[in-house]
Amino acid sequence: MVCKMTSITCAMSVLIVVCGGTVTFTGLGAFEVENAAFSNLYRNSNATSEKDRYDLLVSSFSAIPFTADSVHLVRGVGQYMDSVAGIKPQTLTTKTTWPNEVAGVPEEIFGKRMVVIPDGFLVPFKTNGEIRLMDISSDIAIGPYVITSDVTGSWFYHRVQWHDMDGDGDQDIVTCRARVPIIGSRASELLWLENPDGDYSVQWLPHVLAPGPDTFFRYTVFNSTDGPLDCVVAAEYFSQRLVVYWTTDPNHAWTNSSMVKSRVIDDTVGALFEVKVTDVNGDGDLDLLVTNNGNNGSVFVYQIPADFRTGEFRRHTLASGYGPVHLGQGKGAPGSSFTVSVPNQRKPLILVSGDDNGHVFVLSPHSQDADDWSYTQTTFFHNGGTVGQLSFGDVDGDGNTEIFVPSYSTSSVLVYRMTFDDELSYNTDVDNMTFQNKTH
Repeated sequence: MVCKMTSITCAMSVLIVVCGGTVTFTGLGAFEVENAAFSNLYRNSNATSEKDRYDLLVSSFSAIPFTADSVHLVRGVGQYMDSVAGIKPQTLTTKTTWPNEVAGVPEEIFGKRMVVIPDGFLVPFKTNGEIRLMDISSDIAIGPYVITSDVTGSWFYHRVQWHDMDGDGDQDIVTCRARVPIIGSRASELLWLENPDGDYSVQWLPHVLAPGPDTFFRYTVFNSTDGPLDCVVAAEYFSQRLVVYWTTDPNHAWTNSSMVKSRVIDDTVGALFEVKVTDVNGDGDLDLLVTNNGNNGSVFVYQIPADFRTGEFRRHTLASGYGPVHLGQGKGAPGSSFTVSVPNQRKPLILVSGDDNGHVFVLSPHSQDADDWSYTQTTFFHNGGTVGQLSFGDVDGDGNTEIFVPSYSTSSVLVYRMTFDDELSYNTDVDNMTFQNKTH
């Protein structure tokens, strides 16, 4: 059965008809953040109210040389859903250079609420990036504390994930970094930073694992004939490869780079942008949901084989033809894509952030057949320029999902509420449910 999908746009609302019901995106308003870029929601385990469960983080940067960049925080963002236009974010710091995927640090790592800021990019005078930590456990933020070193030259960082890489019980930083100098060779690498017993006032020792990974990646575990293996899947933008790295250490440690192996999954689809490990077709097996980025970008799914080291990663193209609104150096589309589960249906919806395309799209499956990879696309948002990194979750405890759309081109963050009829129910847990999106 093929289920068609249509959209009806009314002011700031979009109604999407899917198999078995309707989903409505209703605009709640917007608030100002100059050059709003990356956003993220940070869950507060100590919140006493449903409306205080999440803080919103937003980064801001400009390609104009010598301009100040910044990171902003809205504490307890759920309390403002009836008065979005009145939100006045707290500026955490202006001591950052092109802040990328700002994120909350799991509270158990330092025993308090902290924010990590990976920064820097390839634009002039913004190339010297760092990883910075900030203490936001009190009303006045403290920091940032720089924990990286530039003794090997200028690098830029886009994402941080946390994992115990050496088995000592401390959560270490897993990241990628790159540099693209005007003169000289391009370089990029996968590495981890060793946690010195929770001391963020000193620089953390870097351990380089492999060349190649540059911006976005995912730490995960894949099955093999030798059992589960710890892996990093990297969407390599500059190397134009989708690659999986894994450790062969019997204790799952990453302390010996000679025990790190890799396999190129695909090097034929251009500049890879984002990767997400999720079940796309509802068959119970994990897939790779991937986007590339350029003048003719696409959304792909790679089915993970029973043994990822030797089996075939079958690729399916879900949507293509994405391009930037305005052509130019560094412009591209789309950004990231993400699944939103529908418990009454086997297959999820897929949301696609457009990056320099300026849109947010919804992909709806034509059927619930796991072997049917056809989708219909509907526009959910458009700003005529660049969209930053989206984030979403039920921030006010009403059972519905709020979506935060950083509109870089209009220096604002728009807020939408996603509601559904009685026949549909969506997963509103924010953990690991953030759109990753590049802005320029």
